[in-house]
Amino acid sequence: MENIADNVHIGELIAISKVFQLNPYQMVTLLENGEMEVFENKEAFFEKYGNKETYEELSDWCELNNGKIFTKTK
Repeated sequence: MENIADNVHIGELIAISKVFQLNPYQMVTLLENGEMEVFENKEAFFEKYGNKETYEELSDWCELNNGKIFTKTK
């Protein structure tokens, strides 16, 4: 199992939890289960999902000012 703490700072979880309306514990659980993803930059995100106007396969996504992108799948 991947160590989430290696990729995600607790401050990022707290900030993003407001967007997704989840608490940090719920977000960690979603990350562990693969229902939420973290991308280090736009290029990594575009590599997986492409550069489109809408992303039907995602229920929501958010980009932080440090370039990380968090996604939540449907």
